[in-house]
Amino acid sequence: MLVHEFYLNYASSRHICCLLDTGYFHPTENVADKISSMFAFYNKLAFHVSRPVRWDSDHVLKLNDDLQDVADELVKCDGLKRSYIGLDYFNASINRIAAMVIGARNMEKALLKALLTPWNLLKEAQDSYDHTRVLALQEELKTLPWGEVWNEYLTRQNMVSDAKMFEEVREYEKEILSRR
Repeated sequence: MLVHEFYLNYASSRHICCLLDTGYFHPTENVADKISSMFAFYNKLAFHVSRPVRWDSDHVLKLNDDLQDVADELVKCDGLKRSYIGLDYFNASINRIAAMVIGARNMEKALLKALLTPWNLLKEAQDSYDHTRVLALQEELKTLPWGEVWNEYLTRQNMVSDAKMFEEVREYEKEILSRR
């Protein structure tokens, strides 16, 4: 995409942080594919993470493959401390508080899953050309109970569960927002 190459080179020429906006790449492009090569040349990267929907303004993050790919790459590249992550929540058809909380939690869930992934084992298998082991590990990871870790995190942070959050947002919408 020519726009990406322009602002990538512009940021580089000015020694400023480059922003990757996940909502405005071509549908066949994966922003995660760009992260490792960009960290080779940039000390910091900024991300505007949204769910690209090109015909509407529904950008609330879903925990999908694209989001997980970005989180995985940030963790694999040891790029979390070198990144600024901004999220987009706009959706005119749903409660904005719920949109913000759901989107933020989905970003956190993707990062949690990435942080729980044993990248060292996958790298070891890949480096030794043991593709069967790589496949077996990748499939095993899909069934790991990361949701239990997420629930424990919420408990330790004194935060409500995802189900309870939805109930609280509904109550807030009914009691407060309906009066506006």
